[in-house]
Amino acid sequence: MSSILLNGLAFAAMATAVSAHGDEEMGATAGALPDDAPFYKWPEESMGWALKVHLALCLVAYVLVLPTALVMDLANNKFHPLVQIGGALVAFLGMVFGWVHGHLHNAYARFGWFMLCLLVVQTAANICFTLGILRKTSQRLRIPYRVLGCLQLFFTYMAMVLGVIRYLNLCSQGHLGQCISHFARGTALIYGGVMLLVAMRLFGATMLEVGRPPELFFSIIMMVVGLIGTFTEHNFFQSSGNPEGMWSHKDLQHTFIGISWFAGGTLGVFMSWRASPRDRTPIPSLIFIATGISMIIHQQDLAMSSHAHFLFGASLVTLGLSTICEITMLGSGIVKDRDQPLGIQYLSVFFMCASGMALMGANRDMVLFLINSNIDVSTYGLLLMSFCFVILFYFYVLLDVYFAMAGPREPKYVSLEEALGQDSQRTSTSSQTSTLNHEDGNKYGLSSDPLAV
Repeated sequence: MSSILLNGLAFAAMATAVSAHGDEEMGATAGALPDDAPFYKWPEESMGWALKVHLALCLVAYVLVLPTALVMDLANNKFHPLVQIGGALVAFLGMVFGWVHGHLHNAYARFGWFMLCLLVVQTAANICFTLGILRKTSQRLRIPYRVLGCLQLFFTYMAMVLGVIRYLNLCSQGHLGQCISHFARGTALIYGGVMLLVAMRLFGATMLEVGRPPELFFSIIMMVVGLIGTFTEHNFFQSSGNPEGMWSHKDLQHTFIGISWFAGGTLGVFMSWRASPRDRTPIPSLIFIATGISMIIHQQDLAMSSHAHFLFGASLVTLGLSTICEITMLGSGIVKDRDQPLGIQYLSVFFMCASGMALMGANRDMVLFLINSNIDVSTYGLLLMSFCFVILFYFYVLLDVYFAMAGPREPKYVSLEEALGQDSQRTSTSSQTSTLNHEDGNKYGLSSDPLAV
C-alpha cells in the first residue's frame, strides 16, 4: 500500500514540476534577458556527412559492441576477444571520420585522443592475453584490464557530454565554473543511481555482500561535496556575485547547503560506519528532502531557471521520501535476504538519476538555450525523464546479458532464516545423540549423571 501511495506521490510531484510554468509565455521572462542570451541557440550550420558517420560508428562501438565485450569478459565468455577487437576497429573507423570532419581544436576532439589511447591499450592487452604472450602476469593484469573496461563506460559518458556541450556552445561566455559545478554534481547523482541498480541486481534487495549500508557511501560523498562547496564554490569569506562585497541570497543559500551536506554527511558516516547492510539510516534521505525543498523555493532571475530548479528539487524530495519508505520496508523484516529488489527500490534509483539529470540541465547556459529555442519546462522535464529511462534500461539490459552468460550469482553469505534453520538442526541432532547415549547407558547399567557413584 505504501508503495502505491509513493508511486502516486512521485508522479504527482513530477506532474507539478513540469506544469509549474503557469501561464507565462514559455516561462522564460521574470526579468530582462542577459546580453549574451542570443549566443545560446541551435547551430545555424547543419552537421556534415562525416560528422554523422563519426557519431553513428562511435555509438555502435562504444555503446553496443565494447560494453557487450566487457560483459562477456566478466562472464568468462570465450568469444570476448573477437567482440572486443571488432568494437575497437569500428571505433577507430569512427574516429577517422571525425578527423575528416575537422574542428579538432576543442575539448571534445582532445578527449577523443585520450579515448583512442585507452582503446589501443585495451586492444593490445586483449591480444596479449589471447595469444598467451603474458602468461606469467596474465592473472595479475586481468583485474586492471577489467577495471579499465568498466572505466571506459564512464569515459564514454564524458565524451557524450562534451559532444553536446561542443555542439550547443554551452559552458562558454565566462560561465565555465558554474557549468562544471552543475555537470559534476549531476554526474555524481547519476553514477550513484547506476551503482545502486548494479548492487541491487547482483546482491539482492538487502545487498548484504556489500558489507555496509549504501547510506555510508552516500554520506561520505555528501561530506566531501559539502566541505568543498562550503569553502570554494561561492568563496566562504567573500561574496562572488556582489561587487560591493555583500553576500547575496544565492551565496548564502549555496554556502549553507554545503554546510548542511557536510554536517549531515558526517552524522550519516558515524551512524553507518559499523552498521550491517540491514541497519540503514535515513540521514541522507533527510538531506535530499531538505535540499530539494530549498531548490523548489530557490528564486532565480529568470522564470525558466526557477522552473528548472523546481524540477531538480521535486526529484530530490521524491528521492528522499522513496528511500525512507524503502528503509522502513527493509527494516521491518518483510523482505528476505536473497529476494529480488523491491519495486520501490527501483523508484529510488530512478529519481536519483532524475535528480542528476535535472541538476545538469539547470545550468545557466542551458536555460538560455531553452528560452531561445522556445522549449517550455514541461517538454524539457519529459525529455530529461526520457533520458533517465534510457540510461536505466541500458544498464538493466547489460546486467541481464551478464546473468544470461554467467548464470545467477550465488551469494557468499548465509541468510538469517538459513542460519536459524542450521542452528535448530544442530540442536535437534545433539538432543537426539544425547537421548541415544542416555538409553545406551541405561541398557548397560551405566548412569548418565557424572556425579553418580
